[in-house]
Amino acid sequence: MNKKLFAILAVCLMLFVGCGENEIVNTYEQSEDSGVMKTYYEMKDGTWKCDDTIYKYRLELNGRMPNAEKDSCFVVLTDDNSLSFETVSKSLYSSLLKDADAMKGSVIVELR
Repeated sequence: MNKKLFAILAVCLMLFVGCGENEIVNTYEQSEDSGVMKTYYEMKDGTWKCDDTIYKYRLELNGRMPNAEKDSCFVVLTDDNSLSFETVSKSLYSSLLKDADAMKGSVIVELR
């Protein structure tokens, strides 16, 4: 009887281990060389994950900050696909609280 129970438990365990499919498609590791500021992941369902938070969109926002010599690119994970380069850059350099609040619920993961 114990052998049958053990065999059943072993089969169930193998089935459950096989169901633990990895949902991560791509990993973007934090690296100064590549400009990745925070490690984040592309998920199988098309969403993005950073710090245990899931985001709908990954935006690459290009533009030139005031007084800059060259263009910059912010990669932002967000649920708000209407964010613009200007909104994100203002959230970094403006002293107004409303400008910082525009990024609430979003995270900059890359800077190029």
